[in-house]
Formats: sequence, C-alpha cells, structure tokens
Amino acid sequence: MDREDRRRFFVLGSAILEVVTPVFRHKLENNYTSHGVGCLRDYLNSQPVVHTLFHLRHRYMTCCKDNGNCRSNPTLPINYCQWDLLYTENPGPGQHYCYCKYTAKSVQLEDLDITLAGLILLNCCTLGPAEQQAIKMLRQYKNDYLSHNTKCGITKPEYDALWPHLTNFVLQLDPTKQDELVRIKNRPMDEPLCTKYFIDLLDVHKKMDQIALTVQELNSTFQTLSTTVHGLNMSLQGIGWNMHGSFQGVNTTLQGIQTSMNKLLYYAEKGVTCTCQSENADVHKNIPNIDQERISYKLGQDIFYQIHQFPAVFTSGGFGLHKAVIIDDGYVVNIQMENSAMTIYNTDYSYVSTIQLQGRPWDITVVNNSTVAVTLFHCSIIDIWDIHNKQKVKSIQLSTECVGITTIDNKLVVGCTGRLLIIDPQTENLEKTIDTGDCNPVTLCGSGDGIFCTDDSHYLYYYSHSNNKISKVKLPSKPCITTILQDGSVYAICLDKSVQHVSSDGRKYKQVTTEGLTSLRLIHGINYNQVQKKLIIANGVSFTLFKEC
Repeated sequence: MDREDRRRFFVLGSAILEVVTPVFRHKLENNYTSHGVGCLRDYLNSQPVVHTLFHLRHRYMTCCKDNGNCRSNPTLPINYCQWDLLYTENPGPGQHYCYCKYTAKSVQLEDLDITLAGLILLNCCTLGPAEQQAIKMLRQYKNDYLSHNTKCGITKPEYDALWPHLTNFVLQLDPTKQDELVRIKNRPMDEPLCTKYFIDLLDVHKKMDQIALTVQELNSTFQTLSTTVHGLNMSLQGIGWNMHGSFQGVNTTLQGIQTSMNKLLYYAEKGVTCTCQSENADVHKNIPNIDQERISYKLGQDIFYQIHQFPAVFTSGGFGLHKAVIIDDGYVVNIQMENSAMTIYNTDYSYVSTIQLQGRPWDITVVNNSTVAVTLFHCSIIDIWDIHNKQKVKSIQLSTECVGITTIDNKLVVGCTGRLLIIDPQTENLEKTIDTGDCNPVTLCGSGDGIFCTDDSHYLYYYSHSNNKISKVKLPSKPCITTILQDGSVYAICLDKSVQHVSSDGRKYKQVTTEGLTSLRLIHGINYNQVQKKLIIANGVSFTLFKEC
C-alpha cells in the first residue's frame, strides 16, 4: 500500500470517526430525549432497553419479568467489552439471572463507538426504513473496509466506488454534514492521526475476549502445575532427597509467569487498544497498578491525540474568544472577552446559544454538571450560570477584585492581589484565605492536593494543602494558561507557545511534543475534563479537541 492508499484509508476513517459516529450518537440522543428521557443512563436503565440489550449478550436466558419478550439470538452482537461498558451487576444474591440484576453505568454518549451506537439504534429505537438501511450500511462499510483492514490502505477503485454511497447514507441521516464530508475528503494526510485511527478502527474486541479466555486457561494451568511441583517437592523431601532449591526456583518462575498472566488478563479485560502511553518510555513503568484508580503520567509523554476542530461563534465581529471549558456531560462553554458574552455548544459541538454577560469576562470554571462560574474584568463579583436553563443562578459579592478562578473539591478558588480565596458556592461563605506572598495570581488550576497559579513572571507557583506553603518553579518562558490533569500534574502553555508538563508537586517539568499541541498558535484557553477525558484549546477563532489515550 502506497501513501495515497493510506490517505484514502485516513479519509474513510476520518469520515467514520468524525462524522458518522457523532451522527449516530446525536440520533440516539434525539430518540430518547424525544420520549422524555433526560440522559443516556436513564435510557439504558429503562426496562425495554436493558431487556433487549441483555439478550443481545446472553443466550438461553429466561427473565423473571417480561419473559414473553425474551429472545435467544443465534449470534451475540454485543461482546463482553461492550456489555461491561454499559452495565454493572447488582451486588447481593438473586433468584434469577436476568436483566433485572444489572444497572446501567454512568456512561456518556461519547463512550459509544459506531458499532455500539448502531446496535442500540437498530434494536432499541424507532427508525424509518431509510434510516435503518443507512445505519446498517454505514456500520457495514466500517466493518468491511476498516475494521479488518490490517494493511491500513484503500485502493482507488474501492474508494471511488464506496465514497458516493457513504456520502449518500450520511446525508440521509443528517443533511447538514455535506460541508464536513467535503472538508474531510480534501484533507491532507496526517500520519500520526492515521495510525491512531487505524488502531481505533481495528475490530480488537473479539480478539481481546479470546485473549481473556486463553489467559484464564493458562492461569489455571500454571496454578495446577505449581501445586503439582509443590507436592512433588514434599514427596522427595520425605524420602530424603534435598531438591528444595531447584523446585523453589521452578516455583519462583511459575509465580513470575502467573504475575505476567494476570497483567495480560487485566489488559484483555480492559480492551486496551491505545499504546501511546508506552511509546518512548520504560515498559515496566507504564504497566498500571490494578488497585490504583488514578494513572500517573510520565512528564512529557504523549497523553492526548487530536480528534476534532470546530469554529467559534461570535456575537459580533472581532477577536473575542478567550477561554473554554468542558462540562462533565460534554457541553462546551466559552467566554468572549471582547464581546462580553458566553457561548454554549452541544455535545456534538453544534452551536446552542449565546448569553450576554454584564461585563467583560476574565475567567471561567466548571462548578458542577450544569453550572459554571465566571469572573468579570475589574470586578469583585463571581457570577454563577446554569448553562442548561441559560439563567444566572446567583452573584457572589467579594470585598476585592478577582481574576482567575478554578474549582477544587466543590469549592471555588479565586485569585486576588497577593492571595487566594476559597469560597463555598452554596453558602457563599469565605472559608479560607491563602497568602501568596509576591505572587498576584492571574490564572489558576488545581486539584484536591494543591493549587497552581501564575502571575506576570516566568514562575509557576504551587500551594500545597498538606504543608500550607507556597513553592515555585521557573519555566523557560512565562506561563500564560494552565490546566490540571487527572494525576494532579499540569499543562502550562507559555508565552513562547511551548507546552510544559509540570509535575503534581510543582517541582519538575518537561516540554510536550505531542502532535497537534505543538503546532497551535495564539492559544487563549486550555481546559481538561476528567470525566470526558478530553482536552479543549481555544486559539482565537476555533476550538481544538484532544482525547486522552
């Protein structure tokens, strides 16, 4: 396969991942919201849906309720990884093994790939014949041309025959996607993104299921062998043969193999498909601790890959984009300083509305799943807005002007001259004042462990809750904007446009070289959302989204 074959694969993969998959998700969302269901989890918990999906994963089961609608499918289109993504088994004993033992997880629409979203649409939603055909064919194109394509290439005759049909079916589902399909068709080759899409599109779930079963069998075999060796060792000692050292070595070897099997089983059960965390790194350092919930990153490693870019909507002419945040449910909210406005975007990144603010916004932070807090330029007020109802919830009056703002443990933290204020957004009480010495905090980010802030210098400051002290690290260039990652480390974008990855204790840093992050210019805002596992960057005219590997 030559470079043009790979580019054609990249174009088709981009269409499937960047257009078709969001269209499927949006159609699913429209389907359940039109029936009065507020979120995906409630929809998955509804009796008809969980019952239908249960029988797409389990064969020969008769449920304790609604057993007249039980089905035993000749094939099981939902695999173990997909089922485990959607549902968790209820604890405690039960008389029946059926759908009533399962509860939907807090899964987001963005967690559903094209295959799973398509399965739910076709089996659980009311669709017209044309919609059903379009969804079936688009899923089939993904399977036929991408999921089993180990060459990462599409020949010109295949591409020329396929693209018109793919376009036709997409536009049947969403006629507004014409321009986006044209843009993707004409996009230049991006080798790193093509490789990422190649990994994402391969049908690895079945292989992972097979690996999991094989590893379990091997694990059982090694345990049996270990028991046999131990018994033989005891027998030989009983007749006076001193073979303890030799068999101890065999046992140690078996334990090492068993440990490796456990680690491989962990990866198989998780369905791991992305390897970017282990690139250019010590392999052993990147094997996760199964009991550890939070991943610790290696400074400078590739954590994100670019998935989408969409334009900003301005309330008037001008260069007004300043900062954007991602809400836990996937909505994007950004503030426009020059236009004194706040714009809201859907989970599919389509424009929703604009809210006119009562002053020029300086900073924004997420309070919870429906509200954001905004500070205003040269003001001593924090405005809290409900983005779903598009209404201001309250204004918190301070005794001094504030600039940067962030959220830690459900509390607001704002930067003022020489200090940080921690405020309860519910009671509006000032809970703590932190003296920052010679630092006048301009931008903030933090986690439960501490608070990072910048001023007008080359230093990034760190306040530690554990010792109640301020420390600082000098970066190669002035840090302008920051965001906290899930392990407590920080991305700091500097005046020289470099991205510095700073450790969670604020002591060490290393420059990031991730494709896409290093080529962005005029960056005004950066925000990472741990629930969505997405990073958004506002650069003045558009938003660029990155997904965590």
